[in-house]
Amino acid sequence: MFALLLLLQFPSDIVVTGQKLEQVQAECAKGGCTPLRDAQATIALAEVQFRDGDYQKAKALLAAAASRNEKYAAEAPRPVAALYEAYATVALHEGSKLDYRRATSKQVQTLRDNLPQDDPAVFAATTAYGDMWIELRRFREAEAAFSAAEKSALSSGQDGAAFIAGMKRAWIKSAMGQRQEAASMLDALARRPIAQQASYRSALRVLRLRLAARDANGTEIDRLVKDIGEDQSGGPVLISAPAYEDDAVTKANNASRAFDMTNAIDVGSAETSSIRWADVGFSIRPDGRTADIEVLRGVGAKAWLTPALRQIAGRRYSTTTGAGNQGAYRVERYTLRAEYMVPKGSLIARRAPTGGFDVLDLTQAPAAPPPAERDTAHPIQ
Repeated sequence: MFALLLLLQFPSDIVVTGQKLEQVQAECAKGGCTPLRDAQATIALAEVQFRDGDYQKAKALLAAAASRNEKYAAEAPRPVAALYEAYATVALHEGSKLDYRRATSKQVQTLRDNLPQDDPAVFAATTAYGDMWIELRRFREAEAAFSAAEKSALSSGQDGAAFIAGMKRAWIKSAMGQRQEAASMLDALARRPIAQQASYRSALRVLRLRLAARDANGTEIDRLVKDIGEDQSGGPVLISAPAYEDDAVTKANNASRAFDMTNAIDVGSAETSSIRWADVGFSIRPDGRTADIEVLRGVGAKAWLTPALRQIAGRRYSTTTGAGNQGAYRVERYTLRAEYMVPKGSLIARRAPTGGFDVLDLTQAPAAPPPAERDTAHPIQ
């Protein structure tokens, strides 16, 4: 989300933190800024609030900015879409799945309605739908969205974008247990002319190894990590990671739902769940293993974070070679996943934990994708 600031070419006269930023954003809130400057100042201030754990204030700030700039969508579609994308990200972490869906839909609609159909930002908007469905654990809808994105990109000559959408489709098929179909899709992608380019060939190889790692034992994973490390010139690439362990309440409720029963442990009408977040830093050693895992900051007791710390400890990244290579360092924001729901005995929706985590890489250092994916990762070019 916050890489949007770079893509918006944030001007040097706005200080990212402190009183000046608040003053600029307050002026924009009064209507004294262009949509671009409003988006720049609002997203910057929302980032500060989000990093400090004030999700609801950041969400309200972005919602207000998106609302007042909606009328400028035709003349400034990219800044308006950026506001919706940032709003969607914060809403997801805050637990409002409905606001997340609405904001994502507004982001997509803004770009589709006001940019040429062959604009890379329109493709990014189409894949945003797929990413949204993945976050909501609705994989069939996600696969359909990526399929539409792939067809649209192919028809407009965006072979690189189509290739990325095709890889996402294969990943989803594998996640749904359709391993053979996923393998066939990857084989078909490998036959496309663009797959002969080094960056796309490498990306396809990474995905094949990641899918293979799901069923691999420790020795096989060691081999996969070594193989992909020899094929990568960029930073470490995540090869495998264990699943998060569910807590006792989540396990009980999931078991009840499996038999079409109500939750074993329901949220009471007087109960609510505060937002739990933490920033976790860790090193990725040259051999691809993680080390120095520590909670840098957060709120409340950290027992809820134990499954995340164990998951990080079990990750395997590609090896990195070269004289003097000391590995890499990452900082990730973990938010205990929650959702607004109406508990028994109440008419008011309340936040309730649903198990798992929403994760955001605060180091802005994802595994290196092909150039086309980097160019279309956000709607602001």
